[in-house]
Amino acid sequence: MEALVLTILSIFAFIGVSSTIRYFLCDHRNKPMDSDIKLIIYIPENSESKLEGIIRLIFLDEIPRRLGTDGKVYIVSSAHHPETQRMIEELGRQYPLEVLPDALSYCMITEKE
Repeated sequence: MEALVLTILSIFAFIGVSSTIRYFLCDHRNKPMDSDIKLIIYIPENSESKLEGIIRLIFLDEIPRRLGTDGKVYIVSSAHHPETQRMIEELGRQYPLEVLPDALSYCMITEKE
């Protein structure tokens, strides 16, 4: 009788330990990785009406996580309409969005003084 109780307790202990290990491994996998992959969306002119739906679908379908990106969506907008900017700011409060400038500039240092 004593051996049966010890066997049952051992089985429950094994299930508990394996469940805990699986929980930590799955929890670690769902966090956004610090990767070099970026999801960039270019918004052409006259597409403001579809912008909100596209961004909401991206986050509802968990596309940044599925692609293994850093979890943000970077937006490049060619249209400078105030309505588009307002919509992007409003969505930026709900989702991790970052607006990139349409013209990227950089400086390269070639010599040390």
